[in-house]
Amino acid sequence: MSDGPHRSLQMRVGWKRVAERADNPSFAPEEITRFIIPALGQDCRDEMSPGFINSVGAVLRELDNCLFNYEIGSQLEALRSEAGGGIGRTFLDNVVQISANEAAGLEPVVKAMTDALFDHAARAARQVEEHYYRESTMPRAQNVRARIEQAVGDSRIETLARQVLRLDERRTNRPALQQGLDDGVRI
Repeated sequence: MSDGPHRSLQMRVGWKRVAERADNPSFAPEEITRFIIPALGQDCRDEMSPGFINSVGAVLRELDNCLFNYEIGSQLEALRSEAGGGIGRTFLDNVVQISANEAAGLEPVVKAMTDALFDHAARAARQVEEHYYRESTMPRAQNVRARIEQAVGDSRIETLARQVLRLDERRTNRPALQQGLDDGVRI
């Protein structure tokens, strides 16, 4: 426990790194933001299969070519078993809602993925806060959540959404590690 509550956090390594930096006031908000996208990217890779993304894309391309979209909702619902839990399920719910409103095109789908990622990040912030309530003090827990939420708001989640949907082929790289004394915490 001497190293901080982030060590016993039952989340993936990326979120442990986010929690560690959010807990330490020496880290600037920009430094926390650098770790949000890799954590979300890892969650996407772990929770959503590439086949699921391709299947949703195929159904949505069909929506663009179809005059009547009454079957699209049932085709999307058939993908529930592939969606898994977490981000995939939220993304599918958002896409079903978009298809019900007859919105077509690429931007609504990107918005559906962006909203799913924001939702997942908010859930992760609450999970970290709950863990800190149990393992630490109340002010420390509230501070951690506020700093994570600020970092999520400052991050470029829409860019990650485009990458997950394979609209932007650049991969999310891990944040650069500090190499020397001059790369340490800003004063």
